[in-house]
Amino acid sequence: MRILPPPPLQSDDDLECVVFDLPARKAGFYSHGFRTFYVASDGAVYLVRTPGQRATLQQVDDLPDGSHADDVGGDRVLHHLAAAAEAVGCRPAPRVAAS
Repeated sequence: MRILPPPPLQSDDDLECVVFDLPARKAGFYSHGFRTFYVASDGAVYLVRTPGQRATLQQVDDLPDGSHADDVGGDRVLHHLAAAAEAVGCRPAPRVAAS
């Protein structure tokens, strides 16, 4: 079986690139209304608490306009969710085969 190379690009082929310009946020907790968000050190934003739901971990695109930094104090549930959000952004260490 013979494999052919891909056809050359035509000069009229278009390339579309979409760039999102999102402001950098400091890692930590933010509030908007009755919702609480966590911004991880890699910039990912997570919804961690909503009315009627004491704990959730849902990644969202960005903080809503009007969100403000919040000190959650000793809320252990939110600190556990923050640790989970940070772990999601970490790449696992390569596994080394035992010899």
